[in-house]
Amino acid sequence: MVILGAGRHPATAGRGLDTTGVQLTGRGGIAVDDRCQAGPGLWALGDVTGVALFTHVAMYQGRIVAANILGRDRTTTYEGIPRVVFADPEIAAAGVTAAQAAARGISTASAEISLADAIARPWTYERDPRGALGLLADRDRGVLVGAWAVAPLASEWIHQAALAIRAQLPIGVLLDQVAEFPTYSEAYLAALERLAL
Repeated sequence: MVILGAGRHPATAGRGLDTTGVQLTGRGGIAVDDRCQAGPGLWALGDVTGVALFTHVAMYQGRIVAANILGRDRTTTYEGIPRVVFADPEIAAAGVTAAQAAARGISTASAEISLADAIARPWTYERDPRGALGLLADRDRGVLVGAWAVAPLASEWIHQAALAIRAQLPIGVLLDQVAEFPTYSEAYLAALERLAL
């Protein structure tokens, strides 16, 4: 089965936003600052901002807006936001791609492993083991900047990479982490060991 998503865009035209002082982005979204503020006393969150159009990002922005309205001064960061296609197998990613890293001037090292060859979980989980995990690291800072997985349950275990990217955990710390056996999380160690930093 093939599913084609034609995309979407914020429906901001004709809403009178021009009378509020709200600025629109080039794609028609409401421009917000790192506090999700669109103007004095005005807030925007979710798909209408045009920032990472995922329900989990809208929920995150909602927490940021609520904290700021309550005077807690929180700002957003979108490093390491997980992205998932709920297919079979699942396709998940976090952080930047190799092309995005190159555009930012990041010197990278990458590694990709076959899960069936590297860990026991694919064999304990299914009869026809499959999948891959890839990692992208910043050579200069020694941290992960991107990760991708095509595998069963990838939406669940991509979070380990998402957190490592967001927190900028050193590769040495990640290499010292102990993953339970047999799990897909073990794949991180196998892939990290292949990074040539």
